[in-house]
Amino acid sequence: MMPGAIVLGLSGLAVAAQSGLFQGALEDEAREYASVVWGIASVLIVSSAAIIILNIIKKRRTRR
Repeated sequence: MMPGAIVLGLSGLAVAAQSGLFQGALEDEAREYASVVWGIASVLIVSSAAIIILNIIKKRRTRR
């Protein structure tokens, strides 16, 4: 499930980038919406990566 969240998060960032969020080419309302999508996508990516890293650490500790 976590790799799926990373894929969804990266897709959200790609959509935000393609929509012109980073170039300032959006209307105010669209910019706010894209910023929210970008923020949610970033949180998904960071939390998913943290969970994956913690699971790897947990597996390595239980092997010993």
